[in-house]
Amino acid sequence: MPLHAPRPTFLRRTFWPAWTDLAPRIRGEEAGPMDHATAQLWALVLASRHVPHRIRQRPEADGGGWAVQVQPWFLDRAEEEIRLYLEENLPGAPVHLPDLRPVSGLEPTVFGMGLLLLFYWACTLGYPAFGVFPHHWLERGGADASLILRGEWWRTLTALTLHADPAHVLGNCLIGGVFIWLASRRLGAGLAWLLTILGGGAGNVLNSLVLGAHHNAIGFSTASFAAAGVLAGITPFGVGGGVHGLGSGGPARRLVRFLSSALVPVGAGLGLLAMLGAGEGTDLGGHLFGMISGLALGIGAGWTATRHGLPSARTDRWLYGLALAIPALAWTAAWLA
Repeated sequence: MPLHAPRPTFLRRTFWPAWTDLAPRIRGEEAGPMDHATAQLWALVLASRHVPHRIRQRPEADGGGWAVQVQPWFLDRAEEEIRLYLEENLPGAPVHLPDLRPVSGLEPTVFGMGLLLLFYWACTLGYPAFGVFPHHWLERGGADASLILRGEWWRTLTALTLHADPAHVLGNCLIGGVFIWLASRRLGAGLAWLLTILGGGAGNVLNSLVLGAHHNAIGFSTASFAAAGVLAGITPFGVGGGVHGLGSGGPARRLVRFLSSALVPVGAGLGLLAMLGAGEGTDLGGHLFGMISGLALGIGAGWTATRHGLPSARTDRWLYGLALAIPALAWTAAWLA
């Protein structure tokens, strides 16, 4: 395949990816076989830069050794990353191993959940000087389907920040925090939080459309299940680990691997859905539609990341700020309406 051939379609990229040996581009066609330690080092460099790749042992008939392979549309980027690494680590110079920590740590998720707890506490207080009391928050921000369908879009987002009691908000912080943290380790906190908020809002929209005007709900659980869906959606693409999630084999085997790689997060979400769905007053539809929305967003994010890579650290910080600002903007619209 030509090195600069047009990018194939999504289905071909997913189930029939081509792989190109990176070593001849960097070491030359006449170089000897690559040893396993060097192949692993190159793979670590590519993983640290979130470039999809794989390691394969070469057959003895082709000279043996190991190969680091990338898909053709990542070849130039992979070559550049390896060359930069080799230039920075010349023989005799100190070796700087790439940073292989998760894309994002726990701190942004803890901070976000802390804001959710703080907002719950603030909503339990009265503000007589402004004529605002606890019940006003529910009236202004609950996901009342009849009002959402009339155009009060902000309710799909403000409802995510409202909770009935301490047990409600603590449970959502724990469950949602786990899924968002796991997604943050793969995508970065900014993108993970943004997809979670958008997935929660989309879940409330779908819930209102399906259940009709008499439905009303509050709680971050719709966003929590959206985070589970995001995690399931990105898993088959190997996002964050730098390795294509489908490996080798025929089309049927690739399809099975694509589906099975998402089975664990989907199963975890469905298990929680079954357990929480049995409780009185539980918004089962919100959970289900939140997960479906998150799954769709996760697949889109996974596909985009395999084409363009993950956001830079600076961009991810902006995305995190945007994710936290969206509910605030929605509340602004609620009180100004």
